[in-house]
Amino acid sequence: MNYIIIGKGYISELVMKTETKGKTEDKIEDKVEDKIEVKVEDKIKVKDKVEDKVEVKTEVKIKVEIKVKVISEEDFRNSELILKAGDKVYAPTESALEMILEKSTSRTFSNAVERLKDKHKFRELMSNLYPDFFFCKTTVDELVKIELDRDKKYIVKPTKGFFGIAVKELNKETNISEITKEIRSELEENSRYFSDSILSKNELIIEQFVEGDEYAVDMYFNENGKPEIMNIYHHPIPENNEYFHVLYYTNKEIFDRFYDRLKAIFLELNKHLNITNFPIHAEFKLENDKLVPIEMNPLRYGGFGLADLTFHAFGFNPFLAFFENFKPNWQEIWDIRNENHFGWVLGYNGTDIDVETHTPNDEAYLHYLGDTLHYVEIDHQKNPVFSIAYIKDNCSASLQRILKTEFNDFFVPVKKGA
Repeated sequence: MNYIIIGKGYISELVMKTETKGKTEDKIEDKVEDKIEVKVEDKIKVKDKVEDKVEVKTEVKIKVEIKVKVISEEDFRNSELILKAGDKVYAPTESALEMILEKSTSRTFSNAVERLKDKHKFRELMSNLYPDFFFCKTTVDELVKIELDRDKKYIVKPTKGFFGIAVKELNKETNISEITKEIRSELEENSRYFSDSILSKNELIIEQFVEGDEYAVDMYFNENGKPEIMNIYHHPIPENNEYFHVLYYTNKEIFDRFYDRLKAIFLELNKHLNITNFPIHAEFKLENDKLVPIEMNPLRYGGFGLADLTFHAFGFNPFLAFFENFKPNWQEIWDIRNENHFGWVLGYNGTDIDVETHTPNDEAYLHYLGDTLHYVEIDHQKNPVFSIAYIKDNCSASLQRILKTEFNDFFVPVKKGA
């Protein structure tokens, strides 16, 4: 069976439209017919040996039913559903992982989720490809005792975690005692909401700081364990760090440069995981022209509607692609889009905006964005953002202007009586 297990928070439009009932697809299979009796007078001579029976291999077209059930975390938790080997699971929210692991009967599947979610195990997993990458395990209590090269930069973070909780940079100017207090405080505050399987309470990993541009990848391992890439994004850093995730974009140049390299990385990864039917959202930095993985998130693609860019840019649903084992033909896709750049733009509430007294000016903002393929309005009073836009541009430099956006300029006072 195929499941999308959703929790709280923003779930993209496309995810919610992926539920299907009785969708069928044609599948070609080889079928070996029962041995056919051959009459004595029609005996066949094969390599000087007379056979009474022969095998006839025919190609048979059959109908395969594809069903995808969207179920809430709560309903999944309260159900008697058991995840068996061969089931496909997509989980856009981190909080669903604990229950998925509890209900899984496949040790290979559970092992893959755990090794990707645990950042120390993940670094061990990648150590064959990156033998010189420095990382070590410690605890909150032991952090102050760790001896590091003070002339280098490091990142310290929980071995299991998300949302940037307790992630800190260490450098020669860092006060380790103060950083330790901050980490302890953040972990204590958030541990009320998340179990040990989602957020480590004490265990930390220290790893070398990776410089360079950020890239992200949505992919899945197919039913044969081979990687299928759904999209590759560049995540440039904006001028205002408060709008950090404002832009992710893709184009033919990005695919030409990184597609083969990424396939090789995922092929190597699966020599150790041995998984099939498994989606991943991976984040990398390009340091000295080498892609260095920062993290890989199991059972999902990019969040907050990022993965929907694949549909709006290329015309296929990446979620259904996973469930249907669909392989994109990237040569054909880019042949008719080679001049295009496709972007996902997150519209932030302006840093100086009082959301109770101001509202987004969507009309002005859409005019500023230009060629908008799709636009999603979000309740700005309940979220730190007011929209998600999927845009197309024929000029890379024009797309880069998004990095200079000042969102304060796109809010107006609420009309009295509105």
